[in-house]
Amino acid sequence: MSRRAKCWVSLCSSLLLLVCPKGMLGQATPCNPEELKVSLPSNAQSHPDAIELSGILERNKISVRCILLSKMDGTFDGQEGAALYRTDHGDFEALFLPRPQNFERLKVIERQEGSRYSYSFVGPPRPWPANRIDAAFRMYFVKYQSVLFVVTDKALAATLERLPRSH
Repeated sequence: MSRRAKCWVSLCSSLLLLVCPKGMLGQATPCNPEELKVSLPSNAQSHPDAIELSGILERNKISVRCILLSKMDGTFDGQEGAALYRTDHGDFEALFLPRPQNFERLKVIERQEGSRYSYSFVGPPRPWPANRIDAAFRMYFVKYQSVLFVVTDKALAATLERLPRSH
């Protein structure tokens, strides 16, 4: 390898260390370059909560590969943000409320119409005006303290349900 190529590899590796959250370093399957383009920025309002949740997941044997931007930001009034997690157990969205608020009183209404599923919500917290998710697959909504997990894998939803409620 040429000296110039080694320099570029070193520079790229250093940049990767700067953009990956501390808890994600040293894992077997880190974020790929495409995922890094949409990683949750450190100045995002939900970043501290996302990193804290990552630690909880890691302590419970769920290895976090990436914490990415989510399209579910602003789903509920007062929501601090959302993040898409890629883990060794599968992917899921995490929606964050400021503490001490939580999702305990949120009601999720599921309707199956043929092979499609639709979901609507009755708060608190108050859902966004469109108040509907239409999907070709079943979704699971797991309430955990001030976090709402949105999951498409039943086994992963069951694993998240078993997270300890205090830390």
